[in-house]
Amino acid sequence: MSTLCRENANDLRIVIGAMYAAVLFVGINNCSTVQPVVSIERTVFYRERAAGMYSAMPYAIAQVSGELPTFFPKPLWYCYLNLFMGYT
Repeated sequence: MSTLCRENANDLRIVIGAMYAAVLFVGINNCSTVQPVVSIERTVFYRERAAGMYSAMPYAIAQVSGELPTFFPKPLWYCYLNLFMGYT
């Protein structure tokens, strides 16, 4: 039996609140680490766009396809780790 007892609604609210706080922390952490990279990439995009190197759509498709491999493993790894912490 897990150390967290879920015998009443208050215990359930505590678990849901803890998961919400953990997910919020991960999201804010990701945003704060990405901000400097995005600002640098934006200036590079503006410079290359002004030079006529490419349009916005191929750039956006390249950005999304470059990030897709990390979109699925990170949440799965996070859920896997929380599975063993008693949030089942």
